[in-house]
Amino acid sequence: MPSDLEEAFRAAAHAADRAVGAAMQKYADGLVIDEDDITGALIGRLDSAFDEKIGDINWSSSILRHRKGVAAQEKKAGADMLFHVSIKTPQLTYSKGVLIQSKRIDDGVSMTVAGHKELVGQCDKMLNITSAAFVFNYMKSEMRCASATKIAGASNRILNDSCNLTSYRFFLELFRCTIGDRNINSARFDDLKIPHGLSITGTLG
Repeated sequence: MPSDLEEAFRAAAHAADRAVGAAMQKYADGLVIDEDDITGALIGRLDSAFDEKIGDINWSSSILRHRKGVAAQEKKAGADMLFHVSIKTPQLTYSKGVLIQSKRIDDGVSMTVAGHKELVGQCDKMLNITSAAFVFNYMKSEMRCASATKIAGASNRILNDSCNLTSYRFFLELFRCTIGDRNINSARFDDLKIPHGLSITGTLG
């Protein structure tokens, strides 16, 4: 990958990481508590972050909304978020997305047996749709990430022990296009009835 594009993606990943940090700070301050509310704060912060030029790339974003009559429920897909990213530069062009299931399990805290079983089931549902599936773990200090494949195969009920990715690393690989599925797009958002979605677009400016 050209060095200027790599630098632009690193800058974008840092911007995403700062947005994640701001959302986790709201959780730490008690301004949002439930998983769904933290997710809403995260989506909002990311939407605001990708509304300007970062590096040499002009970014824009939109929060995905369901068509009228579509009930948002994550039972079908196992995911509570869909991220879609489109990049168009002379060196790299792609359009793809990822599915995400979020949890709020503090570091060192063990999930209940039932909670762990539910998470594995959610990962299995996502993986039946795409291998581009991940788990986000919200904590008051940070957010950690892992592939759904890794979480589904882990017997350890301390979720953060299995979350090997920082939010910066997750977004860097997302922008680099080393992760993602081109069949995951905004149309699938409605089809799969996922509660939250964000579409991010970058063009070389």
